[in-house]
Amino acid sequence: MSLVTGVGLCADTDLLTALEEAASKARSECPEPAVVLAFITFNYPAGELAAAANKLSDAFPDAVCAGGQVNGLTFEDERYDAVFANRHAVAVVCFGGDGIRGAAALRPDVSHDNARSLGGTLAQDALAKLGVPAVGGILFGLGLASVPALDQQLVNGVRDVAPRLRLSGTGFCGGMTTEGMNLPGRAFLGRDLVEQGAMLLVLGGSSLRLGFSVANGMKATGRGAFVTKAEGPEIVEMDGRPAKEVVLELLAGDSAEDRAMFEKNPTVTSIEKGVALAAPDIEGEFHWCHAVAMFTPRGGAIDAFGPRKGMGLAVVRIDPESCMDAVGEAAKMLEEDAGGDSFEFTLAFSCALRGFTLGANIAREDAEFRRHVNTRRHLGVIANGEIGCYRHGRPAFTGWVFALMGALAG
Repeated sequence: MSLVTGVGLCADTDLLTALEEAASKARSECPEPAVVLAFITFNYPAGELAAAANKLSDAFPDAVCAGGQVNGLTFEDERYDAVFANRHAVAVVCFGGDGIRGAAALRPDVSHDNARSLGGTLAQDALAKLGVPAVGGILFGLGLASVPALDQQLVNGVRDVAPRLRLSGTGFCGGMTTEGMNLPGRAFLGRDLVEQGAMLLVLGGSSLRLGFSVANGMKATGRGAFVTKAEGPEIVEMDGRPAKEVVLELLAGDSAEDRAMFEKNPTVTSIEKGVALAAPDIEGEFHWCHAVAMFTPRGGAIDAFGPRKGMGLAVVRIDPESCMDAVGEAAKMLEEDAGGDSFEFTLAFSCALRGFTLGANIAREDAEFRRHVNTRRHLGVIANGEIGCYRHGRPAFTGWVFALMGALAG
């Protein structure tokens, strides 16, 4: 028997009831799972997560059971957004079938000092537990709940141990502050619950075939500059000048009004104007987001996605049409990467920022995906920073994207 999956979702506002009903539906489609993964919107009481972890482990005693808090979910053309609509939902995904193996590792207290080494530890632990060659995995970190963001260091640590491991993923999320900042999410593996942690799930088996892809709809305008000095997440200089001056020139042009808006809040203004900085990928026309989060007192610019000296940053535009077109682009690349066009299960990590760009059209994102891909079951996660692979490239932490993992049927 090849891969068998099951997906269940329940929007009951009682966490344990929702978990039980979602798990029951997933089990009806996949009676003997090797891995059970639960996604829980952050608006359920955090104090009930330990009971949820115990309930899931009791229900699936022979499976690897894991889960955590997320911004929201999409399933069967419904969007359960905890951020903007306060909608509750729990989704449970089961992976099973002859020879399908899964393993997970969880670690608490991710910090600037330990993120890369912790990523390596996650990979070592999960791969040792798996016992067979890994086909791919899902990495859950802090996303944009950490300033500076740490998930690229987690990815680097995983790559130190397993340089060929393909990944998708997002940061867990425990909600947002009134200023719009993400809060770290809670996660569990078995009966162990941690805060500000990271988790790696790896999947393997001789019959398992996975594909990965990522797209965002960003289009280069022809303007750009090079990073000539960087310190951690701060771009200090571009083209030998203070980064703030160059960024404002690139993004605002001659408009004094736009300049004032970018200077006050570059993230919000980038979303409203549909313009940002991004680094071109060597594999094609794709650009990795390097949107400026804030300016520093000395005239630098904070970039959550790992700036480095010598990096070229181009001005890109993204609008509702190109943003939705990215769904089809990611779908096509997923089929190419997996080497097939019929999927047993697909999982999307769609950046919460895409909701700002698409507006009301965000509700048809999954329908647009299914227009391009034949998938038996599909689940979407409203993401907090994303991890994805573009074409044949290695995984990277990014934002404002539609990232996919798909498991082929048969």
